[in-house]
Amino acid sequence: MRRFVLSFGLLAFLSGSLFAQEEQLADSVLLHEVATYAPYKKYQAGAKVESIPTDQIETAQSGALDQLLMQFTPIYLKSNAGGLSTIRIRGTAADHTSVNFGGININSLTLGHSDFSSVPVYLFDGIDLQYGSSSAVNGSGSIGGAVYLGLSNDWTDGARVKATVSQGSFGEQLYGAKVFVGNGKFESVTRLYYHMLKNDFPFTRPSDGKKFDQQNAMIENMGMIQELNYRFNAKEWWKTAVWLEHDWHQVQALMSEHPLNAAGETLDNKHIRIWSEYENRKHALQYKGGLGFVHDMQLYNSNELQKIGTNRLIAEVEAKQDVQANFGYKFGAKYTYIKPNVYAYSSDDIDYEQRASFYLSSFYLPLNTLKLTLNLRQELVTDFKAPLTPSFGAEYRLLLTDVSAFKLTGNLAKSYRIPTFNDRFWPEVGNADLKPEKGMNYELALQYQYCSASFQSDIKVSGFYMDVKDWIEWRPGSVGWEPENRSRVISKGIEFTSNSDIFLNKTTMNFRLNYTFNPTEIKEDEVSSLVGTELIYTPKHMGNAYLMAKRGLWSAFADAVYTGERLADHTGNALSPDGTVLDAYVLMNCGVSRGLKIKGQDFKLSFAINNLLDKDYQNQPDYAMWGRNYRFTLSTDLNFNKNK
Repeated sequence: MRRFVLSFGLLAFLSGSLFAQEEQLADSVLLHEVATYAPYKKYQAGAKVESIPTDQIETAQSGALDQLLMQFTPIYLKSNAGGLSTIRIRGTAADHTSVNFGGININSLTLGHSDFSSVPVYLFDGIDLQYGSSSAVNGSGSIGGAVYLGLSNDWTDGARVKATVSQGSFGEQLYGAKVFVGNGKFESVTRLYYHMLKNDFPFTRPSDGKKFDQQNAMIENMGMIQELNYRFNAKEWWKTAVWLEHDWHQVQALMSEHPLNAAGETLDNKHIRIWSEYENRKHALQYKGGLGFVHDMQLYNSNELQKIGTNRLIAEVEAKQDVQANFGYKFGAKYTYIKPNVYAYSSDDIDYEQRASFYLSSFYLPLNTLKLTLNLRQELVTDFKAPLTPSFGAEYRLLLTDVSAFKLTGNLAKSYRIPTFNDRFWPEVGNADLKPEKGMNYELALQYQYCSASFQSDIKVSGFYMDVKDWIEWRPGSVGWEPENRSRVISKGIEFTSNSDIFLNKTTMNFRLNYTFNPTEIKEDEVSSLVGTELIYTPKHMGNAYLMAKRGLWSAFADAVYTGERLADHTGNALSPDGTVLDAYVLMNCGVSRGLKIKGQDFKLSFAINNLLDKDYQNQPDYAMWGRNYRFTLSTDLNFNKNK
C-alpha cells in the first residue's frame, strides 16, 4: 500500500497544533515508510535527521552497515576489504559519531569508535542518521553526527518466521533468521545471523602490474538479538533486548606484502549488549526507565595475556509532558559505571570511572508556522570536567498548499568529546590532562515538498559550518605516538538531497540523489606546516544516485556512487606537497528481485552485481578492494499471525 506523509504531517503528529489545512495535506501525501526518527526530531528542530528507506535496507541486508552507508548516503567511510571500517560524517574523525542501540552508545571506550564492518544490517528494522552535532541529546562523542539502530515492535499474535540465505563472490555466505512468537501482549523475537567471507579476490598491484589473489583477509562474524517484550496495555510496556556479537577477522595484508608465506594477524571481538526499558504513557507526565550492561573484549592474535576490554553498567530515567498542544518538555538523568579490563593500564591510573548526565529538552510553537526547540545537557565525569552542552533549533513554514510545502530550518549546537581511555591511560604516552574536544555546529536548510496523484518529491539543501577546538590527534613524540590537543579544525559545506516517486499505472519508480561539498581546513596547529591543509580521509566532493522500479512482484535497482580525491596523510613530497592523495572513483551497482507467493506465504529471489564496471580503487593506500562481484539471495516470510 502506498504510504505518504510529508514531514509536516510528522510535525502535526508530534505537536498536535498545526492547522487543519496541514492535516489535509498530510492525508493527501504519500510517506516514504514509517519515520522511525520521530522521537529524535521532536526536540531537535532544524537538525538533519534521516531514515534509510526500507527498500535500501533490504537491498543491503546481506552486508554490513559500512556497505549500506557507502552505497546509499553521502557519508565517507575509511575502509579496507579486511574487516575494519570507520565513519567520517561531515569531515569529522571516527570517534566523533555516536552509534546508539537503545540507551547504549556502542562505541568502544578504549578506541572511541565503532567498526562499521561488524554491524550487521540484517539484525535491524530501521537505521537513522543524524548529520551534525548532537551532544546535547546523545552526550560525549556526537560532534559529527549519530547513528541510531532501531528495532520495531509488532506485538506478534501468533508466529512469524523470516529467513535469508545469501551466497556471493569470494566465498561470501550469509545465513539469517528472525523468529517472532507472541500472544498480542507478550512477544519474543529472536534474530540470528552468520556471515563469512573468504575475501580471496584478485587484484593487480599498481607498482609492478603483477596479479595476486588477496591473502589473509578472511572475515567471520556471527551474532543474535533476543527481544522479550510485554505490553500491559496500549500505553504501558516493558521491552528487553540482548545483543550478542562475535566478530573475527584477519588483518588485511597490504598489496606490497604479497605473496605471503605466513599466516596473518587476527582480531577477535566479543560483545554483550543488554538494554531493558519500562515505559508508561498513561498519565499527563509520561515516564520511562532503563537499565543496561555492556561487555566489550578484544584479543589480538588470540593472546589471552593482552586483553583489551571494558564493562559498563548503565541506568537512565526520563519524564516528559506535552503541557499544551504547542509546548512540551522532557528531562532525565543517565548514570554509567565503567570498569576497564586492559592489560596495559595501571590500576594506579584508573580502576573505574563514573559518568552522570543531566538533560532538559523542550519544544514550543509560538505561531502555527514556527517551531522552536531547546536542549541542555551537563555531564559529570570522574576526575574530568565536561562542558555544558546546549542546542537551539527552529523551523519556519514559508508556504503550505494542498500539494506543496516549503520551510526554512536552522540549528545551533555545541558539542564535545571526552578523551578515550587510551588517550588518557595508555602507558607512557597517555595524557590524563587532555582537554575535551569542543565544537560548535551551525546549520541552515531549505526544504521543498510536493505531491500529486502521480508524482511526489522532497528536496532539501543544507549549509553547515563546524568549528572544533582542542582536536585530539596521535602524533610522533619523544617516546612514540602520543595524543595531544593540537588542532583547531573547520569543516563546512553544502548538502543536497532529493527523493522523488513517480507512479505510472502499475509501475512505481523511486529516484534519490545526494551530493555533498565539504571542504575542511586545519585552522590552527602547533605544526605550522599543517595550518591551511585539509583533513585526511575527507573527500571534498561526494555524491550518489539511486533508481528503484517496482511492478507487481518484480523490482530492479541501479545506483552510482562518486567519491572524490582524499588526502591519506600529511607526508608531503615534491610530487604531492600536501601528502598522499587517493584518486577519485565511481562505483556502480545494480540488481533485480522477484517476489513469489506459495500457499499464501512470501518468498523473494534477489540477484545483485556490485562494482559493475570492475573499477580498481583504494580507500586506504596499498589496500586492495573488491572488483566486480555478485550476490544471490533467497528470503522468505512465513506469517502465521492470527491477524495477518
